[in-house]
Amino acid sequence: MSIQTIIELLQRNNDLAPDDMLMIVHTASAFLKHDRFQQHFIEHDLTFTLLDVVYRLSPASETQASQPDLLSIGQDPDEEILSSLLKAATENLTDISAIGTFAQKYTIDSALVDSLNQWLVSQQQQKQICSCLMLGNLAQSDPVCREMVDRLGLHDRLLDILEDQRHPQASYAALGFLRNLALPAENKPTIGTQRTVEIIARFWSQDVNQQIQHASVALIRQLLNNCIGNVRWLLESLSPDPESPAHEKTYMSLLLLLFGRTDDAATKFETGRTVATICRCISTSAQGLPPESTEAIWHRLYGLHHDIATPLAMMISQSRFPVLRSEGWFALALMARSEEVSAAVSEVFQQLEAFGVLVSTITGQSPTSERPATGNTMSSESNGSDRSPEQAQKMKDKDRENALVLVNELLRHTGDNLSDIRRSVLQDLLNGPQSPGRAEELMTRAKSEERQE
Repeated sequence: MSIQTIIELLQRNNDLAPDDMLMIVHTASAFLKHDRFQQHFIEHDLTFTLLDVVYRLSPASETQASQPDLLSIGQDPDEEILSSLLKAATENLTDISAIGTFAQKYTIDSALVDSLNQWLVSQQQQKQICSCLMLGNLAQSDPVCREMVDRLGLHDRLLDILEDQRHPQASYAALGFLRNLALPAENKPTIGTQRTVEIIARFWSQDVNQQIQHASVALIRQLLNNCIGNVRWLLESLSPDPESPAHEKTYMSLLLLLFGRTDDAATKFETGRTVATICRCISTSAQGLPPESTEAIWHRLYGLHHDIATPLAMMISQSRFPVLRSEGWFALALMARSEEVSAAVSEVFQQLEAFGVLVSTITGQSPTSERPATGNTMSSESNGSDRSPEQAQKMKDKDRENALVLVNELLRHTGDNLSDIRRSVLQDLLNGPQSPGRAEELMTRAKSEERQE
């Protein structure tokens, strides 16, 4: 069967029996895994043919469309065929829209983009999913992303999908598309409204798919990047009523609760990266804000979230992802520079495990008694296959530099509140010689404090 025959059959899909249509779409799917045929579809403006397949086969019934898995046990055979058809056609369209020539052929003013725009408000979730994936692939440059937000207002339609929350697959696709739109700096204030934060934060307090929770945290991190206005939204109270218990809770509180509740490492790391992004944003914005404004933000960050440094402790205590570890050290050093927030950092390093990581980072040694069997912490080093030994060493040197800044700031801000032993150990970390066995000796002294308690 030639590609031309397949195209002709696809174009009369409404005249075919379901089994025949399944065979044709699956045959087309095999062809469209190859670049040559993908380019053929784009050059000959045949994308609408596949779109028409999705349009005609998407369930008209909202009840049917809302099923999370059409391939569940006991499903009607026709629905099983329908699900396979839709999945194959959507995958083909997603692959085709990811090709560079697709964006050249179908600009933001094209009829195809207009059709996909309309699909975002469809009551059929497969259309929403297909639209999010295809438009998300088109949203790969700042100018296109800005037009999609400023002129087409697509972010509002995506928020409507996320607010619905009945269809996990549609929510996941919308989160990915919205994250692309949030990349340009100009789009962050427009997308990052109170409504946006409220909608996304619902995913953190509900029992939803872990991939969706991870994607929602990743979106928030993108919106916070170098946008102090969005940081303020995240730190807003859940209730404006001073008498309400929720007044002392923020959207950041919900994120930290998710960090403590989830067992998904990716979500935990993304939460840590979000905290690090907040710290960088406050520090960068301080150059254009009065000192009292900057301190007010630090005050709110720590005053309502005493465990704010905990996600960063997880980042520095692992060795699988050196870049994440470095992000953690940098953010902790920034936090330690604030007199108030340094208390949260000090609290983290009261734990012997985290303190051992601090000692190892500065001395370059791993205390023998602190070497874990699991290989998750600093003593089991993984530089990553994409980094040379020289690059890995530069990262370690930078981590050590940030750790030294952290210790210096802790002594300056919290030294009077530390025990004599802990303060002495920190001072020796800062100034003492890094002789062999130094890490073991410092950890022995730190442990003696714990035994006295």
